[in-house]
Amino acid sequence: MKISSSPASLSRRDYLVLFLMGLLVVLVIAALQPVPGYMDADYYYAGGRQLASGHGFSDPFLWNYLDHPQGLPHPSNSYWNPLASIVAAVGMVITGRLDFLSARLGFILMATIAPLVVAALAYRLTGKRGLALLAGALTVFSGYYLPFIVTTDNYSMYMLVGALYFLVLDRVNLPKAVLIGVLAGLFNLARSDGLLWLPLSLLAVSVLAYRQRAADSLSIRLKHTAAYASLTLLGYLLVMGAWFARNMAVFGSIMPPGSGHVLWMTNYDQLFSLTPEKFTFQTWLASGLQEALRARLMAVWQNLGTAFFAEGMIFLAPLIILGIWKERHSFPVQLGVLGWLAMLLAESLLFPFASIRGGFFHAGTAFQPLWFALAPVGLEVFSAKLSRNSKRLARLHRLFPTILLLIMILFSGMLVKIRVVDSGWNEGEYLYQQAGQLLSAQGAQADAIVMVRNPPAYFVMTGRQAIVVPYGDVQTLLDAAGKYHASFVILEQVDASSPFHDLFEHPERYPEFTSLGVIGDNRILFIKPSS
Repeated sequence: MKISSSPASLSRRDYLVLFLMGLLVVLVIAALQPVPGYMDADYYYAGGRQLASGHGFSDPFLWNYLDHPQGLPHPSNSYWNPLASIVAAVGMVITGRLDFLSARLGFILMATIAPLVVAALAYRLTGKRGLALLAGALTVFSGYYLPFIVTTDNYSMYMLVGALYFLVLDRVNLPKAVLIGVLAGLFNLARSDGLLWLPLSLLAVSVLAYRQRAADSLSIRLKHTAAYASLTLLGYLLVMGAWFARNMAVFGSIMPPGSGHVLWMTNYDQLFSLTPEKFTFQTWLASGLQEALRARLMAVWQNLGTAFFAEGMIFLAPLIILGIWKERHSFPVQLGVLGWLAMLLAESLLFPFASIRGGFFHAGTAFQPLWFALAPVGLEVFSAKLSRNSKRLARLHRLFPTILLLIMILFSGMLVKIRVVDSGWNEGEYLYQQAGQLLSAQGAQADAIVMVRNPPAYFVMTGRQAIVVPYGDVQTLLDAAGKYHASFVILEQVDASSPFHDLFEHPERYPEFTSLGVIGDNRILFIKPSS
């Protein structure tokens, strides 16, 4: 592959090659992942199964207590938004099967199409076929994102919608104004922090509309701008309106109750607190303003590290920066940088603990298509500079794109090996399956509720109801078990610092429990009914 200054456009053959390359890669990744792999993906898969099997937006498990759930089943998506579950459900409805492969069909398709749209975006920005092909190829392999691109999560969706979003930002007309609003709505229907795309989109459409009527009077320009912004809001509501109506009907508010408590938490594990109402602005202030500010500054710093190492793939980061500078007058680039900075600050300052646990990395997927489109631009700038300074390097600069792509392939392969192959790609899902078999052998009722670390995973692996082990001590665990009528608890990943360490090591000291055995690193306990 070489960087060409030829104005030749991308051909159908170019798109076909990218499509086949992308399909091959995502099928290999999918074959290595027999289970969702982590709680977010487990949750969306479980939600898709519920929808496809006719149970609607309801969960037979609780993974947090933020909205003070009354019991099981519980209205779903009181924290995470539903689009990934909807996509998973569509795949299962098409095949008539509730298996994980069926749930991934939509994600496989989106991951395969995304490189084509990124290539089109790169060509729109540069007008150069070689740069566009390299951008598409980088997206096929995608570095840190590759291990997550086809599981039941929002990565492939955000990659595709992000590429489409920046692709249509060249000019605005009536259909595009609505489309930009629809894309902003898709961001929000996928993730709660996707709400940021609404003001960003209103700003984008307003600026474009205002600029395009430069010859008109100020009043006409403002009316024109307001009309286009209204169409963008309409597009957003076409996607989100029904979901807001559902939330109003189920929770009595547009936003699910309880999520505001997250703003005032002082560590990540408090997300699983049985009494989230304790976390208020007053308790946040009482915990120490200096410590709160330090946590947020650390979140900014760590998320900048995520930007360099994960979003920038280390070696792409300097090229992306060069590409941004080269295309700094491009409106999509300007808006992308502004939106990325806004997302960095919003995630780091409002949700510092969740952001460093993957929230910022996840939200950043929407900007990744733009960075993949700009990295080849930066490489062109870099190679041109080297060529001017060295005749020997001038003869080699045509090899730079191939070298960069090879580095990306090796880098991505290494990450897949570490994250998927070596780790076995599961966070205890198969241990849950064994635990479910043990409980069945012990005569546990089919509707017995089990307390676990990852309730969505326990449900998809066993079909049993589950609630999350709460943040706190043994008494808190018993309080949760009593409130929600849990009969068993599986203690997992218990180290010496855990408040459950003594219960894990010496269950005989606790008359409220009976140990049923240990599977792997998990201890299974029966919770005796309180008298």
